[in-house]
Amino acid sequence: MASVNMNFIFILSVILKGIGAVLEIALQILLTKLIGLSGYGSYSTWISGADLLFWVFFSGLIKCNTYYLSRGSSSLSHFKKLYYIRYMLPLAAVFVLVLILLKRPAFCIILAITIAETFIMDQSSTLLARGIYHTSLIGEYILGRLFLLLGVCSLGFTGHLDLGKTIVLYLVQYVLVFFFFLYRSMKCGAKSNKKDISDTVSIPKLLQYQHSDILQAMIGQLPVILQYFFVGAFEAGIVSIVLLVKKLINFVSGPTSKIFLPEFSRLYQAGDKKELASSFSMIMRIQMLFVGPLSVVLIGYPQVILKFLAKEMLTQTELFIGCSFVFLFAATLGPCGGLMQMTDHEKADNVFREAAIFLMLLVFAVMHRNPLFALYGLCIQTFAESFSKFVFVCRWFGYIPVKIRTYVSWWILPGFFILITCLFHLQASILMMLLMSGSVFLFRLIMELCSDNNLFRLLSSRKK
Repeated sequence: MASVNMNFIFILSVILKGIGAVLEIALQILLTKLIGLSGYGSYSTWISGADLLFWVFFSGLIKCNTYYLSRGSSSLSHFKKLYYIRYMLPLAAVFVLVLILLKRPAFCIILAITIAETFIMDQSSTLLARGIYHTSLIGEYILGRLFLLLGVCSLGFTGHLDLGKTIVLYLVQYVLVFFFFLYRSMKCGAKSNKKDISDTVSIPKLLQYQHSDILQAMIGQLPVILQYFFVGAFEAGIVSIVLLVKKLINFVSGPTSKIFLPEFSRLYQAGDKKELASSFSMIMRIQMLFVGPLSVVLIGYPQVILKFLAKEMLTQTELFIGCSFVFLFAATLGPCGGLMQMTDHEKADNVFREAAIFLMLLVFAVMHRNPLFALYGLCIQTFAESFSKFVFVCRWFGYIPVKIRTYVSWWILPGFFILITCLFHLQASILMMLLMSGSVFLFRLIMELCSDNNLFRLLSSRKK
């Protein structure tokens, strides 16, 4: 693979994922205004159902791509052919038969979305592992979301939008991205001159990855579904919006961790543990660069954010702040799960996630009478899992990648601006929100540029 400047890759990933985040939020705001918070809750439940099937049955394939194709000169074409023909196709046929017997054929569209999502994520992760970054990121984060947003706009402003049409649009976006990936793969020659290493795929490793993602599905999709069936669509809409905030925070942590996962695998297989630790600490610095201003927005100005997302949620401002803080804290601890899965510690990764999910379910049971029980459980789970994995990673490295004093210093600046906001009662000002968050980002950027251990110089020196 040709050498690639990691600085360019990082900047590109942040920009493209940032655009994707804007599209995602714009879609949520538009849907909430057009079909209401209850309608958005119903829509989120359908989509969560499709995602649940993907994470439970098929997503392990995606991590196999990252692990096995990280050196860019390999192919898993034979393994994937068997995977789709002998596993996915029969399983899909069983699902369809069950739905027909239950007289619920309309639910087949959920299965169709799941299958389309699997194809998309398979192609995207393959392109990413092979270093074709721009195609993977544009297709996965921008193209489909842009189509979906434009489609909802067109139907909404002509008075033809309803839940069924929105779900169909969601499926069509995946079809569009699939053909985009297919075209770009053929044009880039991504499938030519590759050594097929299908015989090296470890089925136990695939099952461990899948096991991990089953647990991930319980965290990411189950809260919305349970909230919908046990309480109602309105409360499911609230949970969906808070989870959207979590996605927004993941748009900060996602680019760096996703870009560096293939490098984690490469460095681990090369036995370079010191460089792994250096990459991990660098990711923590990168993520804090963006988490700082985002924390000012979400914790300092929740009223502004909730007025945009859904005014009905203003009564839940304190809960929103609490959830945001937990998600932000987890994002600053680095991609612990990704590193564990790329360094043959996927079993330990699953153990920590299982323990955190047990705590989440325990909170669900204790607080089941609370109309927003899912959010409390989700916060407990997020904190427990992220902190326990970070401790494991530190023990594996033999030291803390970022000193505690340094980590605390990262929070001083955003904490100061949040304190000023609260003391002067500025929480409802959009202008002050932009000024305060922009100042935090600018100060942090200047500090990085003036540092002897310049973050951007380190990124520029990394070649893949």
